[in-house]
This record gives sequence, C-alpha cells and structure tokens, in this order.
Amino acid sequence: MEQRTNLLKNQSGNNMKLLRRIIPVVLLLTLLLLPFGSVSAQNLRFTLPVYEVEAYLESDGSMTLYYYMKFQNEAGASAIDYIDLGLPYAQYEFKNIEAKVNDQIISGVGNSAYVHGAELPLKNLAIQPGQEGIVTVWVRGITQYLTAYDQPDRQDYVNFMFTPNSFDSAYDKSTNTAYRMTIVLPPGVDGESGVYYQPAGWPGDAQPEASFTTDGRVYYSWYTTNADVHSTYTFGAAFPASAVPAIAVITKTDYDNQVDSGGGSTSFWPGLLSNLPCCLFALAVLGFFVFVSIKGKQSMDKRKMAYMPPKISVEGQGIKRGLTAVEAAILMEQPLDKVLTMILFGLIKKEAVSVVEKEPLKIKASEPMPDNLYDYEKGFVKAFLVEEKAARRREIQSTMVDLVKSVSDKMKGFSQKETVAYYKDIITKAWTAVETAQTPEIKSAQYEHTLEWTMLDKEFNDKTERTFTGTPVFVPTWWPRYDPTFRPTYSTGGGAVPTAGPATPSTISGPGSRPSINLPQIPGADFAASMVNGASNMAAGVIGDITGFTRGVTNRTNPIPVSTPSSGGGGFRGGGGGGHSCACACACAGCACACAGGGR
Repeated sequence: MEQRTNLLKNQSGNNMKLLRRIIPVVLLLTLLLLPFGSVSAQNLRFTLPVYEVEAYLESDGSMTLYYYMKFQNEAGASAIDYIDLGLPYAQYEFKNIEAKVNDQIISGVGNSAYVHGAELPLKNLAIQPGQEGIVTVWVRGITQYLTAYDQPDRQDYVNFMFTPNSFDSAYDKSTNTAYRMTIVLPPGVDGESGVYYQPAGWPGDAQPEASFTTDGRVYYSWYTTNADVHSTYTFGAAFPASAVPAIAVITKTDYDNQVDSGGGSTSFWPGLLSNLPCCLFALAVLGFFVFVSIKGKQSMDKRKMAYMPPKISVEGQGIKRGLTAVEAAILMEQPLDKVLTMILFGLIKKEAVSVVEKEPLKIKASEPMPDNLYDYEKGFVKAFLVEEKAARRREIQSTMVDLVKSVSDKMKGFSQKETVAYYKDIITKAWTAVETAQTPEIKSAQYEHTLEWTMLDKEFNDKTERTFTGTPVFVPTWWPRYDPTFRPTYSTGGGAVPTAGPATPSTISGPGSRPSINLPQIPGADFAASMVNGASNMAAGVIGDITGFTRGVTNRTNPIPVSTPSSGGGGFRGGGGGGHSCACACACAGCACACAGGGR
C-alpha cells in the first residue's frame, strides 16, 4: 500500500488509470519478493488516547469481539485510509464483521494481506492529518477458540486466552492510552467458578475489576491509563466446561493444527500470511462498559457495574426491613450518581446543607449540623469540605465504599431477592400515592414526602415529567436550599404575588371564604426539568466519569479471587494451550505494515 501512495504522488495525471490497474500486482510482488522489514513505510504517525476491547463468550461456544479505537492522527502525517485488524486463529467469516468510523459504515471489509485478520478500507472516510477518528468493530460468530484445561485440579474446565490487536511501534506513538480489556464469561458461570489469569506484559493492576453484568454474567475488566497500543498484552480466563457445548472445545493438537493452517475465514489465504509473523498468545476479551455499558464504548461508559458482593444473593432467608432509600438503592445496585443525588436531597431536606452553586456543585454546610444524619451523609458533607477536586472525588468514593460494605453487613442472613422485591413494592406504592393524589397541593406534598423512594423508580424521569407538566407545583419548603436562583411567588386568589422573602407557607383568607394554605408555586414543567436534570447533572459533575468512579468502588467492595496458571499448563500456549490470538496488526494508511514486534 506504500507503493500505492508513492506512485500516485510521483506520476502525472495521464498515467493514473494505468497505475490503478498495476498497483495490486506491484503490491503482491513487493510483499513476496522483498525481505521482511525492507519496505519503508509511509509517513504514518498516530496515537490512540482510548482503546477498549471486549470479548463476549456465549453459551453456544461462540465469541463476539468488540473494539473501540480512538485514533488521533498527527499533523503532517499521512491519512489513515486502511486499518488492518488482527484476529484470533479461530473460525470466523468476514460477513460477520461490522465496522464503522465516526459512526459511518466501513464497506468492503475483507481479508488482510498483512496480518492474520481483516482489512478495514476507510477510503473516503480516511482519518486526515491532525484529525481524530473513532473506529468501532464488531466481530460476531467466532468459533473454535476454546481449549481444554489440562491441569489435574480443573480437568472439567476450559481455557480462553487472548492478545488484543496491536499496532506497529513505528507508527503508533501512544504513551498514555486509556486502555481497557474486558472478558465476559458465558451465562451460568458463577462468581466462585470463574477464574482469571494474571495478564502478561500489562502495565496496570494484575487484579481486574471482577463483578457481574446486569444480566448476571461474570466479567473481568482490566484498565489502566499507562498503556500503549504497540505493546502486546495477554489476558485469559477459565470456566467450567459445562457452560458451553462439548463440540465448542478443541484439543491443543487441534488448535496447533489450526494455527499452522492459518485458521480464520474460508477466504483466508495461508500462502501469503504464512510469511507474516504472529505476535503473542492470547487471552480473553470482553466489554461497559460495560460500559458498561457498555455501549460498545459508551455502553461500557454507562453500564451499571455490580458493586455489591455476590455472596449476599445466596445467604439466608427473609426480608431485611428498615433500610433507608439510599441503602435500598445500594442493594439494588443503582448507578452511583443517582445514589449521590439521593444523599444530596436527603441532606437538603434535613436542612444540613444548601446548594451555593449548581455547576460545578458547591454546597454550604449548616452550623450546627443536625443530629440525625447517617454516616454516609456525614461522609458526603465531609468530602465537600475538601477543595481539591481529585481529593474530593476520592473522599466521595471512600464514602460509597463504606456504604456498600455497611449494606452488605446488614444483609447477612437475609435474602437479597426477597428484600429487593420488598423495596420495589415500596417504590411502586410511593408513586401510586403521588399519581393518584386529587389536588396539586396533595400531589406536591406526597412527592416531597416520598422523594427518595420515587427516585429509585427506573422511570423516575418520565413519571416526574408526566405528573407535573401542565400543572402548578407547590414547592416544598426546602426548595430554596436546592435552587439558589429560586424566587418564590405566592398565590393570593387574585394572581401570583412575587416576594423576596423565605419560601414559607402563609395563610390567606378572603371575605366569605374558608381559610386556605397557599404555598409558593412554580410551573410544573420547570419543576420537572429541574428534578430530572438538575441534581443528576450536579452529582455527575462532581464525580466525573461514572464508569471509572464505580470501578474504583467495585475494586474495593467486590473483588473475585485470582487464579493463575501453573507452569505445567492452564493457559499460556506451550503450557496447556488456550484460545490463542494472533492479534498483531497495524493501521495501514497506504503502507505495507506488519505485526508489532515483528521487526517492521
């Protein structure tokens, strides 16, 4: 591909058509005849500030890989118009590969002539010099990648090992990539059965974030900001063979034969690829994601990580009553930004704090503080006394860790399933009381009274907007402590009268009418918008990336014990086998490139 660009630059316009016909032949001859490493690359220089890989191991024995790659092409470098993505020595079909750059579909995905894997031709979607491009790839239906675990202590287990795609260090100049590698085990594997291997070459923590996805699947996720994308990192996991069909597991001999034959798609050309080196062995992948979520990436950015220890789901019987709404939120593993929002409202209602500024959130603690504060409320207030943002975030994170551990201790001897059902019923009843209220006054009062519980409803936003839009809201007495811009108005029966005084009820009676209580009012739509967006945005602004924040809590509250492969086998190729991946690759911007560490 390097010849393609250089020839195009050096020939006149009259020869363009001829060049387009002979370039593929020239490329083939160059690759086959020149010694490895003798082709000088085009002027490629790029970094990947964000790199995420997710491997989903399915119950039918297949695997889905997801890549999220954020390219930053250097100014003055060549355009990135081709990307070669290394794939495992396994079975897959190019038709099952879906790739996009900046949310636009990359068409014509096919076999790569330079690595064992797929070529992504960006063509007119090329990432130009000085520009940024986000490339996402889904590879579905990968099979024949699992091998038997041959250690005496786990003969009924299977291995999964994987080395994510990497790029040639001649082109990739990444130094501080935010790198995440995630492996999701098949459905049915519990937290006590799944094991992971300590990653090879990994600059981050050897112990992953180990928890459960929202649908109950075990995942292992490694993350660091000290990685690059030209080094090779190997990850792996093992799990009971009963989780997948027996036909999905191959022997080490079969796997070695698969490597020798090139593996891959039926359109794979082993004759050419046999001249290209493969990088390292492979371990396992996932994904939020997930994000979490992972929305591919955003999924991983948005996914709800399970921070409660899984043991509580199988301990004891009966319902644990008496939890606060915040503690119930922890038990139900609500997003931690929502939990923080609930704590904030609880403190405001108790007259413990007032919001001084919404964005960024600044609060003022009352003096003296009320006596009826919970430990997590005291921790929240203490954290906001810290001025430095990173230190404050750590304090809030520490408060959440203590809260999770406290709820875990309270749940010992009780059934998580029964208890969650009990509090879900409370949430339902709280909303029913609000929605069936006959007057705006009662509706507003009921909403204030049950606020923390109604916030736990997954449809809180929609229900709040639906309930209050189009009707006046009699604001609670604590509202000015939440909204520093609020200026109350009072209804006197003859129109709204603005006042500058405190938002306290006043009693007004007209001639010949019974006395009535008139509270400050605001339009229901404004109230709903403030409730739905305001506090949540404030909390998110304090903790920043919710996925990273939750991960820090999970690492301390819900670790899963590590199991490392022994020297006789159990994971790394040469010692027991595994779903090894030749995941070497490079970004081809019209260049002839090869596996990182292969000498080119």
